[in-house]
Amino acid sequence: MIAVVCGLAILGIIEIFHLAVTTALVRRIRALQTGTAVAPGVGGPAVGERGPKPASLPGVPEDTDILVGFFSSGCPACRTEAPRFAEAVPVLGKAGIRPVAVLNGVAGQERDSLAATLAPTGVPMLDEAARQAFRAFAISGTPAFFLLRTDGTVAGKGVTIEQAVISAEPREPATAGG
Repeated sequence: MIAVVCGLAILGIIEIFHLAVTTALVRRIRALQTGTAVAPGVGGPAVGERGPKPASLPGVPEDTDILVGFFSSGCPACRTEAPRFAEAVPVLGKAGIRPVAVLNGVAGQERDSLAATLAPTGVPMLDEAARQAFRAFAISGTPAFFLLRTDGTVAGKGVTIEQAVISAEPREPATAGG
């Protein structure tokens, strides 16, 4: 009888452990599906390194700082960040920064919906232009944001607009006469 009770106690402990692990996995999966968990690294050049020059991207004028936002149509976190990126257009414009949206994904309703959300930033880069931009920046996760100076130096980067702007290196002050 003691052996049966001990066996049941051991099985109970194992099942409680199993339940705790299952609960943790379900919470993690839900966080990934709702977009509240994002990739810790986005790839691309580090802050202070040179990336592609802004003028090399289609539709970007010379001598313009840009905030490039990389999005994927199948990315839950991108659905959260895309409206915030579009809402930041007036603030970025006042700071002299032009937003550029790069949207990767197969043409269809999901990508078209995300492109419509990003419309205030201008026409998002799609298809081949988007693939080239993703390769040029070596993007490994989305959403990803890069603040680029006119010479292509990465001034800030992150998985949110705030991270990219907060991590930005300050501009060097202009010197008179030289």
